[in-house]
This record gives sequence, structure tokens and C-alpha cells, in this order.
Amino acid sequence: MKMSETIVDFAKWIKSQGLEHTLPKDLTKLEHLSSLDLSRKKLKSLPESISALQNLTILKISGNRLKELPLNIVKLQNLRNLQCENNLLETLPEDFGKLQSLVILNLNGNQLSTLPESFYDLKNLTRLTLAVNRLSRLSTSFKKLKKLLHLSLDTNYFSELPEVFNSMQSLYYLDLSFNKLTSLPTSLSCIKELETLILEGNLLTNLPSLESHDMLIKLNLNSNHIKTIDFDISKLEDLQILTLENNLLTSLPTEICKLEKLNYLNLSTNKLTFLPACIGNLKQLYELDIEDNLLDNLPDSLTELQQLKTLFIANNHNLRKPKIPSLEYCDSE
Repeated sequence: MKMSETIVDFAKWIKSQGLEHTLPKDLTKLEHLSSLDLSRKKLKSLPESISALQNLTILKISGNRLKELPLNIVKLQNLRNLQCENNLLETLPEDFGKLQSLVILNLNGNQLSTLPESFYDLKNLTRLTLAVNRLSRLSTSFKKLKKLLHLSLDTNYFSELPEVFNSMQSLYYLDLSFNKLTSLPTSLSCIKELETLILEGNLLTNLPSLESHDMLIKLNLNSNHIKTIDFDISKLEDLQILTLENNLLTSLPTEICKLEKLNYLNLSTNKLTFLPACIGNLKQLYELDIEDNLLDNLPDSLTELQQLKTLFIANNHNLRKPKIPSLEYCDSE
């Protein structure tokens, strides 16, 4: 089939779906189309003739009812950005990896349980989001995605991850929340540029050493089974946000007091019986949440937190609101 006939076929499909307004009326311009937005159009399928759009760099097909992608989608050799979240995809084309120009790929909110082996040939990907799918394993070939900057694998069924992070030196955002992870791969410590690490809602009991992540700004460990912080947390010298809500902590290491840039600390719903006496050293702290613990009193140094604006202390052992001039809200009097 000649390209011109494929273009005509695609135009016919567009018309059959009542989507004429999404495309130029002049068919000769179709071949030069660089961006196509078919989001939220109740589409159940895409035609194979989509391959006619050889100059397409951006394709948005999110929020439809697609159970599969046309095999010919892999012929879109200039495609750089594919937005395909919130569909019903159960599989991807076997040679999906032929989309060599892809830089951004969003497959959030589908029903993918496996990825084709060719997927790991998408070596130019910098942003990959696979959240809210049914994935339970990753191939070790995942390590080929060396250019990743942003990776989201949250809300899947991973109980373990392979050692694939050694090569991802530029990754700065990693979301592994709401899986079934009991441990983390040691290669995680090789990611030098990591700024955000989200591990909420797993089954972690012990943390690997996170000391190497000295560029980390946000660390979310909420809703795990963590009993102790057994690495030198003071090494995370750029950390600004630390959340440990809903764990099994009975105490905190005094090293936490050396986090000079920390401005948000959430320790609620643990089993803490005391806070480090040096907590007043966290001079940048503006919100502290320690509610729902077993605290009988607060350290005197708490009054030295001159930036503290919000304090949650309810559901402990009759804690009273401390006298801190900067405080704007406290949930107890």
C-alpha cells in the first residue's frame, strides 16, 4: 500500500470516529503532522494506518479504552513522546522497542503484567512512568535504560527488583511506592544524582545504606515495617523532606539532628517513646508531625526551632503545646 493510500485510510478512520476537527482538512498536510492529541475520545482501537504519520513526534492517546496498540505504531520512527495512560492495555507490541526515538513514555494506569523483551531497547528514554499496572517482575535488561532521569514503578506487584540501577547515574526521581518490596537492590546506592526517593507502602523492615545519596532532597518511607534507621542519616546533607509515618520506630538516631536543611519531618504513627534531645538543631524545620506515638514529654530544645510553624502532637501521653513564638498551628493546647 502506498503511503498516500495509507494517509487516505487514516483520514477515513478519523472521519468514522467523528474526529475530523483533530486533523488538518488538507490531507496533504497529514504527512507533516508532528503532534496528535486523541486523548479521552472513548477509542477502543487505533488503526494500523496510523503508521502514515511519519513525522509524528508527539502522540497523546490517554484516557481511552484501548486494550492493545496497533502493530504498525512501531513504524513511527520520529515519535519522541507517547502519552498512553489510563487505558486497558494488557500487552505491548512485541517489537515495541523499535520506537528508538522515544524519550518520554507514559503507560500509567493500564493492565500490563509483562513487558516485551524489546522494551529494554528504548535506550533514549529519559522519563518512564509505569505506575498502576500489574507488573510483578522486571528483566535484568532494564539496566540498558541508562539515560533515565525520572522513573515511576509505583502501585504494581513487585516483591523484588533486579540489580539494574548501577548504570542509571543520572536518575533523579524514583518512585517505588505501593508494591510488595521487602528489600531494596543494593545497586540503588549507585545512583549518584537521586533527589527524590519514594518507598511508601511496601514491606521494608531494613533499609539498605542510603548514605551514598548525598543529593537526596525528599525521602518517603511511610507505611513500611521499619524498626530502626540503621545507617548514618546525617550523610543525607541536602535532605529537606523526610516522612516515616506509620512504621515501627521506637527511637531515632541522634544523627538526624545534623540534617541542617530539613524543613518537613513526619514521624506520626510509630512507637516513639522519646525524641532526641538535640532536635532543636533542626533550625530550618517548619513542620513537625509526631502525633500518634508514645511520647510522655517533648525535649526542651524544641523551643529553639525558630522556623517551626506547624506542629502535630495529638494522641501521645497528654503532650502540651510548647511555647514557640513562630508556631502558627498546633493540634493540642
